[in-house]
Amino acid sequence: WLILRAPWPRSGPLLWQVLAQTLILYIVVLVPLLWAGHRLARPLRTLEQSTRQFRPGAATPLLEERGPGDVRALISAFNAMRLRVNAMVVEKDRMLGAIGHDLRTPLAALRVRIESVEDEEDRARMADIIGEMNRTLEDILSLARLGRPSEAPVETDMSALVDAVVEDFRDLDHDVTFEEAPRLTMRVRPALMRRAVRNLIENAVKYAGSA
Repeated sequence: WLILRAPWPRSGPLLWQVLAQTLILYIVVLVPLLWAGHRLARPLRTLEQSTRQFRPGAATPLLEERGPGDVRALISAFNAMRLRVNAMVVEKDRMLGAIGHDLRTPLAALRVRIESVEDEEDRARMADIIGEMNRTLEDILSLARLGRPSEAPVETDMSALVDAVVEDFRDLDHDVTFEEAPRLTMRVRPALMRRAVRNLIENAVKYAGSA
């Protein structure tokens, strides 16, 4: 038989040794990994912020392409997409300006021509229609360019507005009738509301024959 006797180490120094080794392992391995992950994630965070703040047509500098290869490719694709979107917005504004100019010219010519109409009531009716077309054109251009209509909401009698639209359809010999209704005042944009009512009546006449 071989008998060995040796003192068993105390729990205190052994525990501190394990803690020290673990701390050294964290410092040597985990800290560099965290630093590398932070460096890799920074370009993605910048890209995420730029994506959230992107507004079509806004003049903002392109993002710097940095980070790993796939991240640089993603940033490059985002920059190219932003340039294409801004170019489309500029082209849209240019096209809208040309359309507005082309439509204003014949409307102005019509406004001059109606002065030769002898019937004063018909002349006033034509002038109102041309004025409404001009306002509609301005609203369309403003909505397309600014994202909001140029007309301000005002107190409007909806019954009178609908009745006026119905009269326009009656003048064109459409089967449209208006039932007298009590005065109903609402705060709306009259030109846009008139267009909405006209579209509803046009659809009713087109698909049902009458309204």
